[in-house]
Amino acid sequence: MDFPCKRIIIAHQGGKRSDHGLRLVIEIFAARLALIMPALLFAVVAVFTTTTKAQEPVAEIPYRYAYNGWITVSVSVNDQGPYDFIVDTAATLSVVFENLNTQQNFPFVDGEPRRILGLIEANDLPPRFIGSIEVSGLAMEEVVSVVIPDWSTPRETPQGVLGLDFLGKYAVYIDPATQTIKLYDGGAPALVDGRGWTETRLDPIIFADGTSPLYVVNARIRRQRYPFILDLGASGTVINYPALRAMLKTRRVTVRTSARPTRLPQVQDLFGNEARSRLVRIQSMRIGRTVWRNQIVNVFNSKVFDELGVGEEPYGLLGADVVRDRRIVIDFSANRLHIGRKVERQAAPSN
Repeated sequence: MDFPCKRIIIAHQGGKRSDHGLRLVIEIFAARLALIMPALLFAVVAVFTTTTKAQEPVAEIPYRYAYNGWITVSVSVNDQGPYDFIVDTAATLSVVFENLNTQQNFPFVDGEPRRILGLIEANDLPPRFIGSIEVSGLAMEEVVSVVIPDWSTPRETPQGVLGLDFLGKYAVYIDPATQTIKLYDGGAPALVDGRGWTETRLDPIIFADGTSPLYVVNARIRRQRYPFILDLGASGTVINYPALRAMLKTRRVTVRTSARPTRLPQVQDLFGNEARSRLVRIQSMRIGRTVWRNQIVNVFNSKVFDELGVGEEPYGLLGADVVRDRRIVIDFSANRLHIGRKVERQAAPSN
């Protein structure tokens, strides 16, 4: 605490400091200290309480990679299950698939259709009353959402998607070393202040005619910034062609080629659609102070970019592939992304 000297007056008599002046200084200091101490004590207690609150997770959820590489967790719906739900940080709404509707018969309700965006397709779907969605003891009640058609055979379809209406209430810690997702109430856990962790800003942006934000992180590629929507519902990272053209000017992106014939790379969306994409290798991509080397991404002019009004701008979707070997904490309340050190890479995705 800074006490300006001009506010402390010491009287002098004949070159000697007076007792009255000294008492005045002591009284002023004591009075100010009496005011400061309760505030300092409150601050210490508040910091201690906040830190303690974020020490232990309110839920710990095992996950696996399934359905072509998506992070998948077990969920109960109306006390039935468990069901497979894909974790999607770019879905503002949790949704269910038709195979789950066949089991539970979710009724239609009044209301405007909900527009659901996929990488390739966007649809307006009528609202349904879903009821309760519960993950590891944490529940959303009286959920109104939509039912999405199942994917074409022979591909297996999950039962739903867990979106930001659930995830956005917590700080989400994804640990690939143990393949668990831990949810914290009241902010990021204290571990992000430890050695080996860095952080960067998440920008909550409401795009186009949306009513809820998506979260955007800036990545640096050859000193140029590119916005990426944090989209763990995409199994691989995607950039659009305006971003590719901008990157190629930097001479820091190479197109992946092979002398042998290979299956054309494809992207798949929430509606089960597949499309061809182009693969490029980004030699160095930095988010905050964390660097990814030789990161392979899909180049595809996704329907998402057009629907959000950024189709003509360099833009990307930061997918689940970038967190396969790194711990991350997404603190939605503080708009921060915390990135940890590399861990041992997990097994290949299953279907």
